[in-house]
Amino acid sequence: MRFERLSPLVYSVALCAVTAVSAQAQTAGRLAHRMSLLLGAQARMLWIDGTANLTRSETINGKTVLVPYTTTTAGVDNIVQHCLSAGINTIILDVKPISGQVLYHSAFAPRLDYWEGHTVPDFDVLGAFIKAAHKVGIQVDADVNLLSEGHKYFQVGPAYQHPSWQSITYSMERGLVTPSGRRLAIRAEGEPGNNALPELLAAGDDVRSDAPSGMEGLETTGDDKVPQSTNVGEQLNVVVSNSGEVSGIVDSGLLDGVPLSAPEHGSLLTVQRDIDKQWVQTNLYPGEPVRYDMRTSLLPVADAPGEKVACFVDPLNPEVRQYELNMVHEIAANYDIDGLVLDRCRYADLLNDFSDTVRHAFEQYIGSPVQHWPQDIIQFPTRPGASMIRGPLFDKWLEFRAKTIQDMVADVATTLHQVKPGLPLGAYVGSWYPGYYVVGVNWGSPDTKLRFSWFTPNYPSTGYAETTSWLSPGCYYPIITVNEARQLGKDEQSTVEYNVQIANRAVDSGTMVYPGIYVPFYEGHPHRFVAALQEASRSSEGWMLFDLSYLTDYHWWPYLQQAFTDHPVAPHTIPGLLRQIRSARSREQVP
Repeated sequence: MRFERLSPLVYSVALCAVTAVSAQAQTAGRLAHRMSLLLGAQARMLWIDGTANLTRSETINGKTVLVPYTTTTAGVDNIVQHCLSAGINTIILDVKPISGQVLYHSAFAPRLDYWEGHTVPDFDVLGAFIKAAHKVGIQVDADVNLLSEGHKYFQVGPAYQHPSWQSITYSMERGLVTPSGRRLAIRAEGEPGNNALPELLAAGDDVRSDAPSGMEGLETTGDDKVPQSTNVGEQLNVVVSNSGEVSGIVDSGLLDGVPLSAPEHGSLLTVQRDIDKQWVQTNLYPGEPVRYDMRTSLLPVADAPGEKVACFVDPLNPEVRQYELNMVHEIAANYDIDGLVLDRCRYADLLNDFSDTVRHAFEQYIGSPVQHWPQDIIQFPTRPGASMIRGPLFDKWLEFRAKTIQDMVADVATTLHQVKPGLPLGAYVGSWYPGYYVVGVNWGSPDTKLRFSWFTPNYPSTGYAETTSWLSPGCYYPIITVNEARQLGKDEQSTVEYNVQIANRAVDSGTMVYPGIYVPFYEGHPHRFVAALQEASRSSEGWMLFDLSYLTDYHWWPYLQQAFTDHPVAPHTIPGLLRQIRSARSREQVP
């Protein structure tokens, strides 16, 4: 059902009642939720990842085979019918995956024609979903991984055809050095680096024989950092004393499963590759001193080990900016989409982007040259595993990056609305707002009451919430409520409930909030999965499921159908509602 089908009288009365709600609201952060409840509106969104759903598993003649899914008319119709029966009102279709290759007919962007050993049919996925979904009243929003233009696993995408587009990463490699100058490249725990290199553990860390016990949020539980081999000759451990001497070289296979700990004020180096084990056996001797060195460099993101998957491009590069805006224009002009969604509209991490273009823009932003680039912003610590050192320009750097992304989102919105005025713009973001500055994004409202130690006076003004019609913070946690976390003795902040509350406070009713729920965290527990959705919507304006492939694999459509039998509209699609909310919020803020 579309909201526009309500009679003008009912619609007018509803909006008048909505405006009156603000006088009773306890906080502005819940204003959008109360208004949505009053109108019976709730977003129920399904994310369809571009590459994960190209095929699905089916049993044919007793054999499990992969068959095309989103690239056939029958597959698209099947998905849409499932959505209809489950009360889903919005499909978020990923039409530009991480690789930068697209799943719609484009005049300039490369088509995704091959993926993981299979040819992808020349099928207009976006057009097919729009046609099928609109027949039954379901909306289709097109999602683009805006600033990812290549996949590092497969080395494909426009970023590889245009190397100058790539963002630049401040990178570092540590090494263990002998008195003769021989050097072994290593990585320290918690620092960017090649995962294949020997890992240096600090005092108090163990090499254990058991594997990590599970997931909490997006982090492994358990104290172990590196699995300990039980076979002789597979793993060597170099023990370095606090005075910098090799205390011994221990074979994990001889420990009989007993944990091996780094000595106090010393370190422990675990070595598993044959070439590294040979180096250790050839160059290290007990009692001999060793030292650690550090080599820093500025590398294109395709060559930097810190970012493992996405090849990010520079949002300040004029060619990149125009390319992305052309894509937004093309999709909006050529397809009857109900909205556009931004994913990866961010930087790769805190160590990205340090290109010459960015340096020049930052110097203009602060009004003076940067004498030491990038050390005046951030430095790697001399001691392996220690915290990064924040330079004198660090806080202004955070503000500058957030402003850059804010401007990028504003340019997308302007381009979108030049083609189709008022077309909704959504964004998919990480829910950890207090730490999301590491990827250069402030998705909150300039009016947020939240404050953190790294905020500059101007940082709140970099928030882009009001540029969007809705945000979906990925509340990807297996623990649902704060009370449940307390009972389990777990971190309350690693819960769906806590992060929905933080999102509400960050956005402050500047836009709609539809928390994302990560289906695999509830594998084997479908009722907890439904409970997570219900918790997400208890204090927000809806939910977003990530992603279709898991619903298909787990056969969980019936659980959605049983739990959500009505068919509400998404709040952001109600004409005038968001404007009314923002207006009512502004009146509340007047002293």
